[in-house]
Parts: sequence; structure tokens; C-alpha cells
Amino acid sequence: MVKKSLLLALNLLLMTSLLGSCTPAKTEETIQSDKNTVEEEKSDEKVLQGNSVEHETENEPAANSMEQNDKESHAENQGEEDVVRQEKTVEGYVLEVEGNTITVDLENPEGRNYSEEGLDRGVEFDITDAEKEVIPTSGYSEDRECRIKTGITVSITYYEENGKNIVTKISTDNDEKEIIVYVSSGEIEEITDKSMKVHVREGDYSGERLVFDTTETSIPEDASVNSTVTVTYYLKENTYYALSFIFDDL
Repeated sequence: MVKKSLLLALNLLLMTSLLGSCTPAKTEETIQSDKNTVEEEKSDEKVLQGNSVEHETENEPAANSMEQNDKESHAENQGEEDVVRQEKTVEGYVLEVEGNTITVDLENPEGRNYSEEGLDRGVEFDITDAEKEVIPTSGYSEDRECRIKTGITVSITYYEENGKNIVTKISTDNDEKEIIVYVSSGEIEEITDKSMKVHVREGDYSGERLVFDTTETSIPEDASVNSTVTVTYYLKENTYYALSFIFDDL
């Protein structure tokens, strides 16, 4: 009985010893496997990081290029705007006013030699956002309003944009210019249905012989050669257009 108990104890001890010797081997194998798994995960992570960095590096030149293009485009647009908004200052005579658009004769800024003068050479200006200023003159009142109207001389500061003349400032003394007329006196040398030739003795063009176009007025029936006459007239395209006659002996 004792011998049988010893045998059982010995078998139990042997089994315990065998189990103990197997456990460390299995643990080392598991650890090695875990290490391999960790290393693979780290390797995969490095690959992902590498791809990410490489992707960012590849995109960086493109992003820099886009930013550079934006800067160059902005600079170019700014430059174009500066060129377009280069201001000029001119002086002219207002031929017509229609809303915020005025037509100006830049060739002759003073009064008209005849009523239609300058209409064939008028230049349009947009005064929508223009600063308006009254130029002080004798009898000037500070509260006088700047009235842009036909018949005045204006100073215009403007720039060109999209084919339009945009006014930034317009100045005037509000003095309306009348048609320039001339007055001459002399002896009549010739009379026709539509003209009169006068040897001028006094007034404008004194000493000259002028032929007046009489289509805008009428000649008295009693007018005759050698009569003394005073003629009021205007000049248009080298033609003297008579407006009125005054005869000394009629």
C-alpha cells in the first residue's frame, strides 16, 4: 500500500515536471510571435508615414506654385488698375448735358463763334461720382452750387476705364459763355439776294472788305451801295453770318 502511494506520488511529480518544462517553451514562442507582430506593425506604420511625407512633399511645390501664381496675378491686376486709373486734367466747353453724361469741346473751351460749334468734335465724360467744385470769381459766394450745364467752361480730372472717360473731379466758375459776335461799320460796296459786301471802317476787322451771308436776317429794301451800315455777325467756317443791320441814313 505504501509502495503504491509512493508510485503515485512519483508519477504526479513527473507529470508536474513535464508540464513545467513545456510552459517556458510555449511562452518564449508566444513572445517571439508577439515581437514579430509588433515589428510588422511598426514597419507598416513607417511605410504609411513615409508615404504621407512623400505625398505632402509632392503636393508642396504645387501649393507653392498656386500661391505664387495668385500673388503674381494680384500684382498684375494691381498694375493694370494703376495704369487704367492714370488721371488726366483737361479744360473744355460743355456742349450738352444728359443725366450724368456731359459732352465737352476740348478744342475751344471758351464761348462759341456760332451756335453749333464743336458738336462734331464733342467728347463724352461720365460725372456720376465726380467731386464738384466752384471756382471763386468776383462776386463769388461760398454757398454757390456747382451747376453743370450747357454753355460753361469746366476743368475736368478723369481716367479712362473700359472705353469710358470717368470724371473724378469737375470744376467751373458757373459763368455761362455766350456766342461770340462781332460788330463792324463801313460802306456798302455790293448787295445781292444772299450777301452784302462792306468796306469796314470801324470795329472788328477794320480796314478789310468783308462779304456777309444774309440768309439769317433780312436787308431793308431801301439799302443801297455807298450807304453806311453797322453789321452784327458771327464767324463760322470762314463765313461771316450777319445777324442784324443798322443803317445810318435810313
